[in-house]
Amino acid sequence: MKKKLREEALAKRNCIPAEERTEKSRMITEHILRSEAYKQAKSLFSFVSMGSEAETRDILKQAWQDGKFVAVPKTEKGRKMVFLRINALEDLKEGRFGVMEPADSEEMIPETGDLFLVPGALFDKKKNRIGYGGGYYDTYFEKYQGYRKIGIAFSEQITETDIPIEKYDIPLDDIVTENGWEE
Repeated sequence: MKKKLREEALAKRNCIPAEERTEKSRMITEHILRSEAYKQAKSLFSFVSMGSEAETRDILKQAWQDGKFVAVPKTEKGRKMVFLRINALEDLKEGRFGVMEPADSEEMIPETGDLFLVPGALFDKKKNRIGYGGGYYDTYFEKYQGYRKIGIAFSEQITETDIPIEKYDIPLDDIVTENGWEE
């Protein structure tokens, strides 16, 4: 069931015209950067967008300008993911699954008050998500807790129907689309 929902959601996201995705990404960035959650965070943990995902690079650039620490994921074998500090986009190289990852750097562990931006294919109103099927984020969320987990998505990725969840699925704290913070 999740696989089918994921495929449908990704197909729908991929159909959003590039210009529209760019504008929606700009609006998502604005909502994030204006939020108290962002302003109060000392560190930003974020994915580096790829393909048709909502763009995160402008958020990362602003975080550096605002003096925040920035960490992005690097995947390892056994569904393990670590977040490594980067100081510029040039610190990234193509890694596993074609995802831009840090080469080697200092590992960062999220703390209370840090902001954690999360990708996904589909999100529901209960803040559950369907990711890309690897289980990396849920495994990470189980290990480290206490920070604010925010899904980044286009409105087309939000479903009114509850997503089927498993015992290991961990809901997000918030979701932000081009329309703002989801209620």
